[in-house]
Amino acid sequence: MKLLKLLKQHPYSNDLHFFLIATLLLILGLKYYFILIILFIYLIFIFRKTKLIMPISIILLMFLFIVLGKKLINNNFKKDNYKGIITETSDNNYVIDSFLYKIKCYESKHEYKPGDIIEINIKLKEDIKSYEFDFDNQEYLYSLGINYSGNINKSKKIGFFPTLKTLKYYYQGYLKTYLAEDSYNYVSSLVFADNILNDELKDSYSALGISHILAISGMHIILLFNFLSFIMLKIFKSYHKKIPLIIISFYVILIGAPNSALRALLMLLLSSINKGRNKYTKLDILSISLLTMLFFNPYRLFNTGFILSYLISFILLFENDYNDSKYMLLKNYKRYLIIFLITLPFTIKMNNKIHLLSLLLSPILTILFSYTLIPISFLLIIFPILDYVFKYIYIFINFYTINLAKYDIFISIKTFNIYIMIIYYVLFSFLLYTLVIKKGRILSSSLLNMFFFIIIFIKYLNPYSSITFIDVGQGDSTLIRLPYNKGIMLIDCYNSFNYLKSEGINKIDYLVFTHSDNDHIGDYKKILNYFDVDKIIIPYYDEKFDELLISYNNITKVDYKYEINLNNFYFDILGPIYPYEDANSNSVVIKLKIYDYTFLFTGDMTKEEEEDLVYEYNSYLDSDVLKVGHHGSSTSSSELFLKYVTPKYSVISAGLNNKYGHPNKEIVERLNNYSIIYITYLCGNITFNILNNKLNISTYR
Repeated sequence: MKLLKLLKQHPYSNDLHFFLIATLLLILGLKYYFILIILFIYLIFIFRKTKLIMPISIILLMFLFIVLGKKLINNNFKKDNYKGIITETSDNNYVIDSFLYKIKCYESKHEYKPGDIIEINIKLKEDIKSYEFDFDNQEYLYSLGINYSGNINKSKKIGFFPTLKTLKYYYQGYLKTYLAEDSYNYVSSLVFADNILNDELKDSYSALGISHILAISGMHIILLFNFLSFIMLKIFKSYHKKIPLIIISFYVILIGAPNSALRALLMLLLSSINKGRNKYTKLDILSISLLTMLFFNPYRLFNTGFILSYLISFILLFENDYNDSKYMLLKNYKRYLIIFLITLPFTIKMNNKIHLLSLLLSPILTILFSYTLIPISFLLIIFPILDYVFKYIYIFINFYTINLAKYDIFISIKTFNIYIMIIYYVLFSFLLYTLVIKKGRILSSSLLNMFFFIIIFIKYLNPYSSITFIDVGQGDSTLIRLPYNKGIMLIDCYNSFNYLKSEGINKIDYLVFTHSDNDHIGDYKKILNYFDVDKIIIPYYDEKFDELLISYNNITKVDYKYEINLNNFYFDILGPIYPYEDANSNSVVIKLKIYDYTFLFTGDMTKEEEEDLVYEYNSYLDSDVLKVGHHGSSTSSSELFLKYVTPKYSVISAGLNNKYGHPNKEIVERLNNYSIIYITYLCGNITFNILNNKLNISTYR
């Protein structure tokens, strides 16, 4: 009671951002430990400059216990059998809520719906990152309040309990029967927070810097609130807040309370009750809403949508301080340019491109699309019959967006790590400060431009040659980068598209397909559509490529004794020598020499092809690093072959607990007699860096 009275006496108006900053530093510090040092320095500042050290310390302890409690649940309640109610469905994937924990379930053969109570036997899985910028699916699920994920072994329905999600499910089904496909996809995204637009369209929105339009945002909520308030004014002839707020609260819960919508609702509710002698500022209200959302789930702080929502809200609070343009068009443009800059590290993380057209068009497209797509989509959920007119607007917008994004006027940028991100936001804050005080704007903008110049062109100063064996699961992909960005070769491309994007790569000089199995070429369509691929190399005896790559004319079929010269670095094609019925035996085999180190890449080569190579090349097979054939299967890596290769290091690309049992134990023991073994499922990405004839090997894990 004494603490409650103390809190009533001190509403902390205009001070709540101190609580917020400390909390953010604590949660980030639990992931990036060096930030705890910043938190310590910040607490010293609080102690010396304010009287808030005690309440802030209490808040920090509270959040520490919440995070530890979440970790306890995530780590100690795992089992095989669960019961719960289905809250979300998507392509036979489900989220089950048992009230203590939530589970994301994959690959169910049954068609359940929200409200079904089911009992499942499930094989839980842990998603482990393979490289620094790999998508952290485990963290993403935690940010959504989902504790576990896994594949369903058995399931059965044991009951039914209707919820608001059930109502949403059936109403979406009703709309699907009346709306055209494009119309329904937009309504699902913009009204029900289910982004089911196709990948090409999503990528186009992202490339143009307007992907935020597709999320339920504060703009949606404010437009809806203003519309409902207008209706209430016409009905009751007076201004009423309560009814619109009740309706919007119901709506936000109905669509699953996505972060941006929940943030907007909280701020509306807090603003509506912000009365009395000590009124809170807009920054206080923003701080309270953010602290409230983090209180229920601290992992939200690592959700990109959540971060973007609050970054945009934060920067708009101070718009009048940095944006004093008299002309409405210029004011809107400056507003969206600042929004573009404050969200840039996260949009780069999603797309790894800055589309130069987006700098010019993003503000305009945001305004045009928002004030057409949003109202039309809400109108269609009430009057779906109007779609016979509005569907053509969606078709036009899709056509316009996709074709606009196809203009290859972009800059590829590597994903920012936490240190680069901090430097960027320090420079951005300095720019914002100079805009407010109207001094030093040339200096701040020059520093920011210099930052981008260094980030974009640093690869041309990198003296290292690197060979990265990408952890792609049960498949193969190897990226070879020559020093000073002189050339890039990709050998096989299973599940490697996202890694290449995250590295800011825009051109591949040679794309080599060792053979046509899906676990070696799985991402070929994405890579050929997204990257500028100069030349494609395929094995001479693999006829499947004739159908797969029929529309490409930059293809070279190779067999043995073929040489690739890439800026005076030579790649010898050693095989295939003879044709075989088994595509694995027709694999392209490459030997690369970089300075004093040699690498041998073998695809899924079998013992038959190994014998061909031994008889043809003998001691020329000798190599420092061997990419082990066929994921360490017993069909490759014969004793005869290894005697001639004599590798110092062997790399096996294989997925954890794969159904084939790769790598074979006998093969691992045989390789151990010759070399140090690296396996991707244990190490993550494996990179061999070479500089001045010195070799350095680094692994992600």
